[in-house]
Amino acid sequence: MLRLVAVALAVLCSGWVSAQVDIDLTLPRETFLPAEDIDLGVRISNFTGAPLTLGKEPRWLQFTVERISGGVVERLSEPPESGEFTLEQATRGKLTFNITPLFRLSTPGAYRLIATILLAGGEQATSAPKSFDIITGARMNEGREVGWKLSDGTIERRKFIVQRASFQKKSKLYVRITDPSEAHTIKVLPLGNSVSFDRPEWIVDRQTRFHILHRTDASHYLYHVIVPDGTIETRQMMYNDGSGRTQFRVNEDGEIRVFGAVRRPFPGELPAMKEASTSTNSAASEATKDLQSASSEPKKSSTNDVQKPR
Repeated sequence: MLRLVAVALAVLCSGWVSAQVDIDLTLPRETFLPAEDIDLGVRISNFTGAPLTLGKEPRWLQFTVERISGGVVERLSEPPESGEFTLEQATRGKLTFNITPLFRLSTPGAYRLIATILLAGGEQATSAPKSFDIITGARMNEGREVGWKLSDGTIERRKFIVQRASFQKKSKLYVRITDPSEAHTIKVLPLGNSVSFDRPEWIVDRQTRFHILHRTDASHYLYHVIVPDGTIETRQMMYNDGSGRTQFRVNEDGEIRVFGAVRRPFPGELPAMKEASTSTNSAASEATKDLQSASSEPKKSSTNDVQKPR
């Protein structure tokens, strides 16, 4: 879904010498894995001296992706239509697009992207190029192949592959879901920062969900439960409780649990932790303080409250 956000622009001088429309492209970072979602922000600034109406005509906004080494990248589909909207004079609007489904970006390399807007009277406005890189990352397992039952009762084979990649001196962990041959990537899921000195732990449950636990710093861990279609069911922050190594264990009922850690609330967790009394140290308002205070003593616990497999 596209969402337009419009804000007023500050006037830096008494007037403009010429009317214009500015286009600014933004990316969350400059490096991505093949098939990873790339959310491109398109900021449009109206300096025409009058209201600017966009989105009325089809294909009013187009993208072009080129390899820096040479050659235009194959287009797979057109950008979704935004619908008509109007920017007042000296205001800026922002649209967000996932460009991964729009272009064939499966080959590692350096790329640049340009956006072009069709204005009234056949005029065009073009953005400055935005550069980004596609890298492969380091593979950390042979791939865990599982069978997944679809809604029509058929079984499809899927493979979970754990990868690590470095961006600006930070190591990040990913799970890539493919077909058994690895020729087709279904989803690439970023899991967060990862320390290089610790190897992630993973296991598959009876529902063929992929559980993965990895360390983000000396004491904190991230725990994910991933469905073979690429849906993240569980995303939780764990804090080592000092009782020993933080690790997976499977009980007699086949339930996968994380031992040696307590759960800490943080923004973006799934499912959202229900509010509790502050004495349990689980209120949402305490999340930031708990994560930033390395000197605070975590609550001791032999296990945590992760979801049981359904």
